[in-house]
Amino acid sequence: MKYYLLFALSALISLSACGKDNNELDFEVPPHKTNTQKEEGAIRIMAYNVLRFVYDENDPYNYQTIANMVNEKEVDAVCVNELDSFTTRSNRDYQLEMFANSLGDWDFKYGTAMPYAGGSYGEGIATKEKAVKKYAVSLPKGVGAEPRVMVVMEMDDYVIATTHLDHVSAEAQIGQVETINEVIEKEYKFSDKPVFLAGDLNAYPDSETIAYLKEEWILLSTTQPTFPSHNPNRCIDYIFQYNNGVKCEVTHTEVIRFLRSGNPATASDHLPVIVDVKIIGRE
Repeated sequence: MKYYLLFALSALISLSACGKDNNELDFEVPPHKTNTQKEEGAIRIMAYNVLRFVYDENDPYNYQTIANMVNEKEVDAVCVNELDSFTTRSNRDYQLEMFANSLGDWDFKYGTAMPYAGGSYGEGIATKEKAVKKYAVSLPKGVGAEPRVMVVMEMDDYVIATTHLDHVSAEAQIGQVETINEVIEKEYKFSDKPVFLAGDLNAYPDSETIAYLKEEWILLSTTQPTFPSHNPNRCIDYIFQYNNGVKCEVTHTEVIRFLRSGNPATASDHLPVIVDVKIIGRE
């Protein structure tokens, strides 16, 4: 009887493990490569919720530390969430400008989601290349907790956008994605440029929000956990490509946990995620 119980318990554990693997396989995760060297001709995109650059208690306003990590990974465009702009709680810093300067005079675009503490709170993008067009679009609050925003930078060869979806309501998230889709379709449905969306989407891979996004967008990034940074157990940060007929090849994707230039786990409460893509062209 004792051996029977041990066998049954072992079988149950194995079955549970298999079930987890099967669920993970349901997600559209591209093949991962073990190398982290960016291939020639690839564009490297990073999504990083930086929590106003103040998460590291030993490095207040750690613009340079995070900039060093971005540059170590040879990133071409970084989408950053949870930014302050001239707020009293963040030393009246224009945070995105200071970050872009720390990167080495990168181009950037900030978008205000809402007024806050004498300034504003929102999202932004910094790019190594100079943009040909950049703008921000307000997203509906709906039944959510806060107003949100999408920021867009159009480059010579591609378009990069970021947002930070509502953190309390799936219904609000769906409404925000609807607005994102409307704007991107109007601007880039027939474009020869690929369009990427990167950011903290506050939704799990098997959520209604991610399923809704996948109707118009292709998931490029891994669904390995990105939050919380010290002991990550869930994925809420992603990189997508809009399905406008422009084909790209994913050559690498990873959630970054270890770097020489800084510790991602102490720099923010999220881990950064990257994707390398090569543009093939319109199908």
